[in-house]
Amino acid sequence: MKKWQKSTLIVTWIAACIVISVIYCEVKRLDQMRSDTMESDQKIRSNRSTVLTTEKQTSLENPTMQQNTEEDRKAVFEKRRKDPLLLLVNKSHPLPETYEVTLATLPDGHQVAKVMYDDLEDMLADAGKAGCSIIVASAYRTKERQEQLLQQEIRKNMRNGMDEKEAEEDALLTVAPYGYSEHETGYTVDLVAAGNQMLDDTQEATKENKWLQKNCAQYGFILRYPKGKEEITGYSYESWHFRYVGKRAAQDITADHLTLEEYLN
Repeated sequence: MKKWQKSTLIVTWIAACIVISVIYCEVKRLDQMRSDTMESDQKIRSNRSTVLTTEKQTSLENPTMQQNTEEDRKAVFEKRRKDPLLLLVNKSHPLPETYEVTLATLPDGHQVAKVMYDDLEDMLADAGKAGCSIIVASAYRTKERQEQLLQQEIRKNMRNGMDEKEAEEDALLTVAPYGYSEHETGYTVDLVAAGNQMLDDTQEATKENKWLQKNCAQYGFILRYPKGKEEITGYSYESWHFRYVGKRAAQDITADHLTLEEYLN
């Protein structure tokens, strides 16, 4: 083997050793970093567990603190239930016989509670600025009008082949009997896209409904019968049914994904 060939082999071997050494050191460094990270995470979890255990133990060892917390919680719910804007009307809570509401008439002729008039008008105006055309399909209803709507739904179901009992049970999933409808409070509106005025599943896909569900809380409204909460509200999902509860409550309810029932109990 010539001298220059031997020199080349030696240089190559040295270079290979250097590369292998660098790779080995880098692997060791990464392993150490992973080890340090796992140890740090373990310490965080351990500390968090210790804090939670300590808090729980303190609460158990201090009945007064536990009692005060429960009393504060009850006080909050009691205050909410006294707020007239949070009046609960559903299948288990009829409208009080002494209930009265001051109404205001919208430009289209529908009536709503006067206290929500300005916020509703602001919401519809801002929706228009966002390129959404929203109309009020229904608002305040008298007891007579509510009963008329229920009977219409029952008759429609019977025409579709249901017997009277089935027709009534099905109708009550979407239409409340008089005295049990939120529309009688004046705080509720059914809002639909001008280009699709059907009160059905297609409403949810409109840009107007998407805008409403995203923005209604800042105007004091909540989606009253949300999807997945049917057992709590007692009604099927209605993407068009919005209830006025005031801005603070609306934002809290929406942020925590609650129904009015859950917010009050």
